[in-house]
Amino acid sequence: MYENILNLFKEIGAKISESVVQAYDTDEGRKIVGNGAGGDKTKKIDKIAEDIVISEISKNFHDFCIISEEAGTKFFGDKIDKFFFVDPIDGSNNATRGIPLFSTSLAFSTSQNINDIKIGYVKNIFGEEFYAIKGKGAYKENKNMKRKILMDNKEEIEFLGVEFAPYGKNIDKISNIIKIAKHYRTIGSIALGLCYVADNALDAYVDLRPPRILDTTAAKIIIEESGGVFYLDKENLIVDTKIRANLIAGNEKNVEKIKEILKI
Repeated sequence: MYENILNLFKEIGAKISESVVQAYDTDEGRKIVGNGAGGDKTKKIDKIAEDIVISEISKNFHDFCIISEEAGTKFFGDKIDKFFFVDPIDGSNNATRGIPLFSTSLAFSTSQNINDIKIGYVKNIFGEEFYAIKGKGAYKENKNMKRKILMDNKEEIEFLGVEFAPYGKNIDKISNIIKIAKHYRTIGSIALGLCYVADNALDAYVDLRPPRILDTTAAKIIIEESGGVFYLDKENLIVDTKIRANLIAGNEKNVEKIKEILKI
């Protein structure tokens, strides 16, 4: 079943890429069409992607729950035993400002608990796919290339992914952390940023805004299946559109180094 769900996610990712490209960096794509359940304004480009996700999952399953940043928590059927965690466009600000770095994030779980995720899929709208099935490793695929990804175990942070709160509100918390890295990257799509850690493009990732955990659900299992550590400062979280937690990701040595600096 898990392979079939992953294949469905890949089909959804391809359809979203094809449709969203037409709205990318356009006035129509930037149009506000509502208020998302996660608290942000829903842009037309978000709605296009979410409609595709809900439509395709509904064609293939009857009893399931979708938790999406825009639509919120929606139950379909009576005997709910499948949970889909969705961020249709992760990085919609990039998308509407003409920065071609945003993604679709899809996760499948057997419950609403973040620890029960079995499949994670992240699609760079203009490029590669990252995905993992629990117990079967993490992979990166791009055009005709597919390879397993394994996180390095080096005790060094040269490139650090970091997210800043609006107006630098969390700058005091992360000021000591950024001193241990040589270079910094703010991706603007947390799902992609975390996948870059899994693939060793970044050595660690820190987000103390804190982020919505919904945005991280697919990348969580990709990080873990690559051999890395995905740390949240809250335990046994139930996924919804509101819950937030501070996040550190990387190999075990670097996550522990950052936790020590933060005294957590």
